[in-house]
Amino acid sequence: MDPGARHRPRLTVLVKLLVAFALPASTLFALFAAIAYTVMQRDLEAELGTRLGAVAASAATQIHGASLVKLAPGDEDHLLYDGALRKLREVAAATGVSHLYIFDRDFKARADTAPDVPIGTELYQPQLDREELARVFARRETVSGVLFEGLDGRQYKSAYAPIHASEKDHTVVLAIGVDAPAVFFDRLAELRRSLILYGAGLMLAMVLVAVLVAARITRPVRRLADAAERIGKGDLGTPIRRLSHDEIGFLAETMEEMRRDVRARDERMQEMLSGIAHEVRNPLGGIELFAGILRDELPDGDERRGHVERIEREVAYLKEVVAEFLDYARRPSLELGPVELAPLAEDICDLEAAEAGRLGVELDRDVPADLVALGDKLQLRRALHNLVRNAVQAAAAGKPGHVELSARADGEQIRLAVKNDGPPIPDDIRERVFEPFFTTREKGTGLGLAFVREIALDHGAAIDLESHEGGTTFTLTLKQRREA
Repeated sequence: MDPGARHRPRLTVLVKLLVAFALPASTLFALFAAIAYTVMQRDLEAELGTRLGAVAASAATQIHGASLVKLAPGDEDHLLYDGALRKLREVAAATGVSHLYIFDRDFKARADTAPDVPIGTELYQPQLDREELARVFARRETVSGVLFEGLDGRQYKSAYAPIHASEKDHTVVLAIGVDAPAVFFDRLAELRRSLILYGAGLMLAMVLVAVLVAARITRPVRRLADAAERIGKGDLGTPIRRLSHDEIGFLAETMEEMRRDVRARDERMQEMLSGIAHEVRNPLGGIELFAGILRDELPDGDERRGHVERIEREVAYLKEVVAEFLDYARRPSLELGPVELAPLAEDICDLEAAEAGRLGVELDRDVPADLVALGDKLQLRRALHNLVRNAVQAAAAGKPGHVELSARADGEQIRLAVKNDGPPIPDDIRERVFEPFFTTREKGTGLGLAFVREIALDHGAAIDLESHEGGTTFTLTLKQRREA
């Protein structure tokens, strides 16, 4: 994995917006809908009770209670019964109620529009409203009862009114009941469907708004995150554009200023490294020259020649260090073109063959002849050479060691892998292997892998590292050159 790899946040902006905006709004709408439904049901039920109470009171004025209360079971053929029943049916037809009935304090029927209900039949439905009927008989009030479910499965509402003995005698002798279906439940069902549809539409609209707002926020944030990752990997040449005039735009402008400052500091550092390298190279050349003269002046077998040779070896190492500093400080511009990888791999393995043999490391390559990458041949050669050289030195820790340079096509890309079977890189070191000047060797500049990463970034490529007990693999992913 690339050390700069990022983890996807667990709680995204979209989720936060949904939790902070859509969820409360949906909850409030659901609460409003529940309250509206309950209030409407209560008001419609009260309105139905009032209407039925008016029907019951109107019908009660047409009934002569003192005469009707004298009828006994079996008097269904009496003219008073027939007249009372006819009036009840006329009221039912005129008002549209489903059922009218007259009963006494013992809930015994006196007249009923329902068929097959003779005088004296005990009525059970009014008994559910005993408390309300107590007010009818005691206080002469018109009341409505509770909702009940009829035999047809529909909801019904009842209302009751007192029947007086006569126009002059206001003693309550009977009560009249009126039943009607609660048709407002159909309106409530329609309201419920409308609320559900509106709620679903509102929820969908809020989710859509949250998605759009989240996209508007997260898109520039992701771009800034990508830019920060590029800067972290060393890509200081790509400007950061300001995409908006809000806080995110201000952040982008601040990051752009930071990029320019870091780039300027990096350029100053490169100039400093280049100047130091030049200043060191000149006296090194003199030291090398006079060491050669001194060696030539000493006779063969003189023990001082060993000291001179040691000086020459150290000077050669210092010249190599200076060359690495100069290469890192003076990275030339890319000259992209087709790069045949098989000859390049062969050349690099030939360069390291002698050192690999000296260290007891077997060096193999597996690069198909037809693989052609798009890149700068000279810089890719430097990058692969550094990787192979480091792999040979790492594999030398185990006897016999083995290093393999391989390549394979992967769609539009080519993956160049350098694998060694040396000991794994510890986690704390693995996070820093691409940092400039970081090294674990006694002698080394720590610029080799940093140079490899810079070359990869210049090519728009990726450099990945995997290290475990089986060995360590550096993988360089390049673009494949396609013939037109």
